[in-house]
Amino acid sequence: MDKIKLLQLNDLRPLLKADSDKAIYTLERYFKPIQKIPYLKRLKMAIDLINSQTYDNFLEIGFGSGILLPELASRTKKLTAIDQHNYIEIVKDIIKTKNVQADLLKADILNMPFPDNTFDGILCLSVLEFIKDTPQAIKEIKRVARPKAKIVIGSPVLNFLTDFCYKTIGYKRHSQIHKSDHKTIIDNIKNNFRVSKIKTYPAFLPLNLSLFFVLEAVVD
Repeated sequence: MDKIKLLQLNDLRPLLKADSDKAIYTLERYFKPIQKIPYLKRLKMAIDLINSQTYDNFLEIGFGSGILLPELASRTKKLTAIDQHNYIEIVKDIIKTKNVQADLLKADILNMPFPDNTFDGILCLSVLEFIKDTPQAIKEIKRVARPKAKIVIGSPVLNFLTDFCYKTIGYKRHSQIHKSDHKTIIDNIKNNFRVSKIKTYPAFLPLNLSLFFVLEAVVD
């Protein structure tokens, strides 16, 4: 796996200290043996689809701990990222110490505070499964995307395997914590964008039997 620029555990300790429950976003699982393999693979799959081009104005929807912001910042002239948790100021302080330039905002994917046709690249990773109104979320992504913009979206796949994995790591079952499923998400994406690639993990499994997917879509 090629190296991608990520915040490291020591960088994120102020966030771990402030948010002892760590219930709003995934953080420690990126650093735990075994568990980190699929979580880091998900990021790598997304970055591979984003590709090496330089974006003028890139948006990350759901930046969480900010772990991926260093890599995204290296690929765009202007990086904006949104989330809804209460620790955004801490993430701002963390990335400032790493000289990562990004505008971090508290905002809702269902009503984003950006003009139409703003971004030429958008990443939305492990967000849409928590959104009940999938059609509105996808419409908002389309609204803020420029013509020909690249959209990269990923989420877990709802099946017996993901339920087992979630239960094994001490989490509630996928079907208990998520408000949408991969079929609903992909169908709504296809209704609004041209899907050019879909990657699954593990790669040898078909979509409906995999753990998660990441896809590339284009605004026609």
